[in-house]
Amino acid sequence: MKPILLFGTQFTLSLAAYTLIGLWYVVPRLANKPRDTALQPLVWVHAFRMIGGTVLAPGAVGIGVPILFQKMIGYGDLITAFLALVALAALRTRSSRAIPLVWLVLTVGMLDTINAIIQSMRYDVFTHPLGVNWVIVTIYVPALLVSSALILWQLLKSPVAEPTAAKLAAQH
Repeated sequence: MKPILLFGTQFTLSLAAYTLIGLWYVVPRLANKPRDTALQPLVWVHAFRMIGGTVLAPGAVGIGVPILFQKMIGYGDLITAFLALVALAALRTRSSRAIPLVWLVLTVGMLDTINAIIQSMRYDVFTHPLGVNWVIVTIYVPALLVSSALILWQLLKSPVAEPTAAKLAAQH
């Protein structure tokens, strides 16, 4: 099987699996939670983007993978991971900067992901040895995409949404 077909197959299956997990398990559990609370587990997924920095390690990918590509991908993921940790701290402390920081994580993360996809095709990286980075791209990136969609859903929903039980308890 050609590498790009194998990649496409693995990526699509992972994306389908994470989408089902999101729809069947995550959305129902977060639907009635306050936005700040619901965003936290979704942003945690992005805090581990530092694993994308693996591409910067010596020997992590074949010598045919351009160093410019490695730097774009590696540093983009490290920056996004750092921003996610800052956003998580802000969410946890209920800072007024929390939601803007989550928007920043989402924007930087999606721009990094889109750039990585474009540059992967441009440099034809799937024809080179990628080591563990193959697994990162085929298993972790689909999780990032689903998490990003769920983060967007939470950011666009009303910030005053409270769990029904909490509303009832507050009235008594």
